[in-house]
Amino acid sequence: MGFFTDSLGRQTIAQKPNAPILGWALLGAASFAALEEKNRGRLRLASTLCLAVWAVLEVVSGRSGFRRSAGALTLSWLSRKA
Repeated sequence: MGFFTDSLGRQTIAQKPNAPILGWALLGAASFAALEEKNRGRLRLASTLCLAVWAVLEVVSGRSGFRRSAGALTLSWLSRKA
């Protein structure tokens, strides 16, 4: 198994996005469109939580070393941001 492939030899860098990463993107975009600061903050928080869930899922069950590393790096970045 290579860094960019799963146990069956399939590349795993570009895959169909899962729900947490879609939530991160959509909520992040919505935070820019929010008119009130309190709503922007809530949307940013929800977006960040989605990203954290995505990162944990990648660390725990990522199909390749690349995806597990991406999850770990994201968690590290989020912990420094907090």
